[in-house]
Amino acid sequence: MRCLYVFVLMAFFVGTSFGEPRHEYAHQTLIVAYEPDLAPLNAAQEGVPAGFAIEVLDRIAALHHIRLQYVPMARSRAIEAIREQQVDIIVSIPFSRSYAELMDFSEPFYSTSVGILTPADRHGIDAVTDLSETLVALQSHTIEYDFLKNIRRIHYQVAGSQRAAIEAFLLGRADVFVGDVAIAEHYLEQHHLEDRYSFARTYLMPLDYSFAVSKDNYRLLHTLNSGIRHVKSTGEYGDMYQKWFKTPQEFASGTLLVVVKITLALIAVFLILFLVGARWNRQLKKEVDRKTRDLSHLNASLVEQVELTRNNVEFLRQIIDSSPRGIVTLNREGLITKFNQKASVIVGLRELPLGEHYSRVQLISELLKNKADEVLSGRKNYYLGETKEWERDPETLYQLRYYVYPLFSFEQHINGLILTFEDVTEETELRKKLFEQEKSKALSRVVAGIAHEIRNPLSSIKTFVELIPTKLHNERFQKEISTYVPREITRVNQLIEGLINYARPRQQIFETIAASTILDECYILFERSVMNKGFALLRDYQSHRQICVDHNQIKQVVINFLINALDALEEKRLKSDEPLHITLRTRDKADRVCIQIVDDGIGMDEDGRVKALEPFFTTKPKGTGLGIPIADQLIKENRGELHISSNQKFGTVISVYFDSAL
Repeated sequence: MRCLYVFVLMAFFVGTSFGEPRHEYAHQTLIVAYEPDLAPLNAAQEGVPAGFAIEVLDRIAALHHIRLQYVPMARSRAIEAIREQQVDIIVSIPFSRSYAELMDFSEPFYSTSVGILTPADRHGIDAVTDLSETLVALQSHTIEYDFLKNIRRIHYQVAGSQRAAIEAFLLGRADVFVGDVAIAEHYLEQHHLEDRYSFARTYLMPLDYSFAVSKDNYRLLHTLNSGIRHVKSTGEYGDMYQKWFKTPQEFASGTLLVVVKITLALIAVFLILFLVGARWNRQLKKEVDRKTRDLSHLNASLVEQVELTRNNVEFLRQIIDSSPRGIVTLNREGLITKFNQKASVIVGLRELPLGEHYSRVQLISELLKNKADEVLSGRKNYYLGETKEWERDPETLYQLRYYVYPLFSFEQHINGLILTFEDVTEETELRKKLFEQEKSKALSRVVAGIAHEIRNPLSSIKTFVELIPTKLHNERFQKEISTYVPREITRVNQLIEGLINYARPRQQIFETIAASTILDECYILFERSVMNKGFALLRDYQSHRQICVDHNQIKQVVINFLINALDALEEKRLKSDEPLHITLRTRDKADRVCIQIVDDGIGMDEDGRVKALEPFFTTKPKGTGLGIPIADQLIKENRGELHISSNQKFGTVISVYFDSAL
């Protein structure tokens, strides 16, 4: 009895040790976004926010003397609003790794699961492996959507909210619904449809709802977490839970005082049973028999779950092995844990190097050089779209594109990394062919445009030659012929050399050259063409810093943009008689050099500007839609960056940024 008394006192002191949290946001008004179609968590009853999550947040706000202003929003809009810092809190949002860099999540205040809802009379759908060739209704911007969209042969009916997805399923627009079990059960109960639909026996994944705040807003996050713990410790959480849900939740962080009382009651019951054990022996035997049967059923269920888990593991293995990319995973020690068939084909291994250190596989070691430690330590989140040329043997040369990103545990801790790589040799060769095709088209335009430019100096030279017999001893004539003829010959030579250098195919060769020099070469090629069409080609060089690029490729880029600018001026001239210009600019931007091609042409609308980098998108009747995408690729290969600004009233500004070579 003395031990029991001490235990009760300890429980009392522990149960009363939860103090009031600090009021760091006292008398402030916070903007809260909530989904009005997420009952019983959030709902709008006659325009007033209500629901379990709303009551929990209201109680936390009351503890801290905070004022809340609720704004109904779809989840996608709420995520954008918190990105723009237009709201302070998002209510009822599950943790998602894709949004972890945008916002921080509080401790979970409610746990449920993601399940598969089917008509009660439909059988055969018990797991995600049964969803092949099935039309699935689900909400966008959810963890179930992120999970299922990576699985092939599943079709989707995507809605903006859980309720809209459920209604689409109930109206027959989808075969199954995948989403929050609690939300779906609440909706079915409201509409008396519980007997017509049922959930599959196996849930897809657990679902923990939290409150989300802006990234690094630790004060507000601490306020929410301390409030959640306080509400749970006082027993108010259980009252609110029973109000909104049919079955009380069993949660590990529940009220300690209630647990102590239940424990004491059980101890008392066991003491009574011990004292009257002989009398209750038969009843205990029956209870043991019943428990044995329950354990037998539980064991059968566990066997079924193990088999289902094995099937899911085999399903994931088949997905990985059927991938057209090589996939390799490492643990934190750098040991290889997965190595799919495509990876072994590219690397040229007959036996999978599972359990070996990645440095023992030449290709993997080269791809992860100076990257593995950065990703595993968390200093670098990922490496995307890196390229590498790899010679496996004298007869096999690969062009590879690879990606490196961290591998997270279910607790969102980095416990390894994932490396994927693919063979893009054919794609690289095709891009080179397309580059040469576009180059030939541009060359034809340039040659046609500068024909007069070459003919004029030749006419001048011809005139001087014809006058030699009659004016050979004329002093003025001698001075003019010695001045003008060499100058005209030099100009013709510059034009011809520019065309020859531009047309000559060659490997990528980096050299240090002034950005203004490249623009001058293009200016010489286009000056006469632009003038003959009635436009002006201007130069505005405010930077003469040098850049390290492939001279020929960047010249191709500028020529492509000049051709597009000239076409835009011709289109605008059909609608206006105002004087039109093309300007070649250079600017210093901190430690970068900016090359700009500015025109007063027809410009692009927002849709055209967004799609300009898409292959085969064009607004020209005879265009291929490859000029700008190829130019963008060449800029990236020269470590540059392309920006397009356009307005249908004022024209287009093409800006290309390169690091300064100084």
